[in-house]
Amino acid sequence: MSEKKNGVLITAPLFGTGKETVGYFTGYACGYCQGNGWHWDPEIINERVKTPCPKCGGTGQVKGIVTVEWVPDGEVKPYFKEEHDHDIP
Repeated sequence: MSEKKNGVLITAPLFGTGKETVGYFTGYACGYCQGNGWHWDPEIINERVKTPCPKCGGTGQVKGIVTVEWVPDGEVKPYFKEEHDHDIP
């Protein structure tokens, strides 16, 4: 069976912190309806009625949107931990 694989290379941005969308990955079959785009309506017993899939909206496909949030990491530099004479008269 074939398998589709995608990858994302992440490098720290020049702007420092914040959010960025790094990619859109389309063309994946919906796992909820197995790509059909519909389900049999469980409320109607005497006949078979198809209803749109609540996850993919009836398209049968989903896409992944990869967003990275950059936040500060690690310890504060020693310089900022120590008290300094910043207010020299």
